[in-house]
Amino acid sequence: MSMEQRRKGFTLIELLVVIAIIAILAAILFPVFSRAREQARKSACLSNSKQIGTALVMYVQDWDETFPAWTPPCAGAAPGLFWTEQLMPYLKNKDIFRCPSAPKVRQEQAWWNFSYCYPIKYGRPENSVNSNYGYHEIIKNYWNCLGKNTSKLVSIVAPSETVVIADCKDDILGPYIRDINTGINVDVALANAGGTPGQTLPGLICSCLPQITDLNRALDALARHSGGSNIIFADGHAKWYKGDQIRSKRDGGSLRLCMPDILE
Repeated sequence: MSMEQRRKGFTLIELLVVIAIIAILAAILFPVFSRAREQARKSACLSNSKQIGTALVMYVQDWDETFPAWTPPCAGAAPGLFWTEQLMPYLKNKDIFRCPSAPKVRQEQAWWNFSYCYPIKYGRPENSVNSNYGYHEIIKNYWNCLGKNTSKLVSIVAPSETVVIADCKDDILGPYIRDINTGINVDVALANAGGTPGQTLPGLICSCLPQITDLNRALDALARHSGGSNIIFADGHAKWYKGDQIRSKRDGGSLRLCMPDILE
């Protein structure tokens, strides 16, 4: 019997070569598959954002060019509807307020979110939703700034540049939660960041005045969609922005997030 006839399997070297090739292919393809999955989630979130933007425009048209506004009861106001509740009649379902790329723990443990606990507390459990999008705090509070009501469309100088709703770590967007050096809005640019004041996250020191210590690392670890976030503007359109672009005009950006940019 010849040598070739007696040989029935692979040699150890041949097996190691095959395993090495598979490992190399996996190392190449897995990141590609991961990016493809995130691109699909990013597109789903942008679809949600566009639907929310359309609902926002319809609400403004129905309510005398006024954006949803709400003051928390702790400020002495009556317990009115939260912004998510005000937009619900214009949307198909509550799942639109959920971003598929938001951290799972923040989706399921939402006791700290107004959109979740506030309706339950005031007898409207059917309106409870854990929103992964934040509503602009200045517009929500209808502050009287420069003699103008910030919840009125007519007061906003450039609706197509003014941020109203965005991917956000909370359901209220803090316009002044900015990196002390770059002016990047951390609430939006790093929407998947949790943390408490004083806590250190990848590339970020959490506080009321957060500090980004390593922008690339922070965007890679804490940004929600491929290093950026989806943003909804006062005219209803929605668009993805890279994290380092998410800053107000006063900080050298192209967006209107802070005063006086909104009413300038």
